Amino acid sequence: MFDLPKTFSFVFLLCNVPLVLFAQGVQLQYVFQQGSTFELKVQDRSETYLTIQDSHQRTSTQGNYTLQLRVTDVFPATSSASIEAKYTQIFLTASSQDLTNTINTEGHAQDALNLVFRRLTEKPFYFTIQSNGTIQDIKGIDSLIAYALEAIPAQTAKADRQAIVQFVQEQFNADAFHNQFISLFPRYADHAVQVGDGWTDIMQLAGRLGGSLTTAWKLDYGDKYGLKISGQGNMISNKAALIDLGGGIKGNVDVQGKTQSSYLVSAANGWPTRSVQHTEMSGEYVYRAAYNKKMKQDIHIPVRYVHDLQYELIQ
Repeated sequence: MFDLPKTFSFVFLLCNVPLVLFAQGVQLQYVFQQGSTFELKVQDRSETYLTIQDSHQRTSTQGNYTLQLRVTDVFPATSSASIEAKYTQIFLTASSQDLTNTINTEGHAQDALNLVFRRLTEKPFYFTIQSNGTIQDIKGIDSLIAYALEAIPAQTAKADRQAIVQFVQEQFNADAFHNQFISLFPRYADHAVQVGDGWTDIMQLAGRLGGSLTTAWKLDYGDKYGLKISGQGNMISNKAALIDLGGGIKGNVDVQGKTQSSYLVSAANGWPTRSVQHTEMSGEYVYRAAYNKKMKQDIHIPVRYVHDLQYELIQ
């Protein structure tokens, strides 16, 4: 017969033991405790450069946002946990040519974009994370987007409404969050590692572009107070995927690039506490004549993308 109190205590310890530091290395893992809360503060900046008929165009985006995270359920059998995520603040500015848009959910602007984004801070969504950092099962995004888009005023012009709907659905869908969380949460080796050891993982990217991210990880430093992990990534899109490049024009995106990232990790619970990241990608958009009657031949548009991100995760 099982001793139920001892059995439950053993299961609890499996999901709540801190990182095990020992002579032969450290077993990196996220420690989950039901009810634990975190505040994720992110700052990022991106630049996109296009060359169209020898004319250079640049789009700049910068901003910051805060996500409140809460461990709602712990699943020892699968070494995973369900996390509730809720935006508490979003600030964003985007400029292209002579046009600038500003979003501030803590402001009082009543334009359609600000009304929609303000609603994104009113309801949570959920995702599952394994103890090695793998992200799974993002849920509640579709209903959150639908709720937010209901805030678009009835008098909004049809073209403006369509642009807002397309932007929000593309930037805040489950695939977009999956790709975003891949960069926010490092993925750990399934075996003990020592300082200087490395491991590699390959993640399939979701969404229209698809492709993959191959990351070489390294444990740079570790003691009983904290650890430092770095990542060198190679990213490539699925250049065979036929997607809408805007305005109903179909084509392919053929881009590839590199990412560099570093993380400070808590020795107590395995969660990252700070991170700095840099990504550069380049390639081309290919507008395919075969799928666009008004085009006589394929059009190739060179593109370059630069993204810098840093965050702090506070428990």
